[in-house]
Amino acid sequence: MAYKNTEIELKFSLPNPEDVINFLNINAKKIFDSTVQTDTYYTPAHKNFLDADYPYQWLRIRESDKGLFLNYKHFYPENKEENDYCDEFEILVDDPVIKEIFLRLDFKKIIEVRKERTSWAYKNVEISIDTIKELGTFIEFEITTYFDNPKEAKKYLHKLTREIGLKAGPAIHKGYPLILLEKNNL
Repeated sequence: MAYKNTEIELKFSLPNPEDVINFLNINAKKIFDSTVQTDTYYTPAHKNFLDADYPYQWLRIRESDKGLFLNYKHFYPENKEENDYCDEFEILVDDPVIKEIFLRLDFKKIIEVRKERTSWAYKNVEISIDTIKELGTFIEFEITTYFDNPKEAKKYLHKLTREIGLKAGPAIHKGYPLILLEKNNL
């Protein structure tokens, strides 16, 4: 969840989930346990978000046991492989008719991402472990407090990755929908 509509996060493939989960269960506060989320991504017909070399806008509907949410993200800097932060706006719509409205307004379904997520709160960060259908296990670190400078916030997140014992390669700068689209050559 973005802090005041600004999201600053890091994402990694998670090669050692057992070690990290053990650390989090001992040292962090569990926010929610294993929930299934289905994220359906859309693009307007008049402006295909996928036309950019590095898509920087995403529109999704998330279905989970928490309800049905409409979410829009705009990443900065635009059309760059690596971003600093994004504007994130989310609202509970809680009525599946929103999907029909999208289709009637000529929004195109891009892809569906199914994941199982467990999240913890640790030192002003939400840490989520995601198991993504067709992709594997990932970990996300998202700032839940104010930072003046997104680059400083990301340094703080990198520090926490070492603190919790994450054994991962470099951060992944693509979102799950783009990773899945590339995997399936779409």
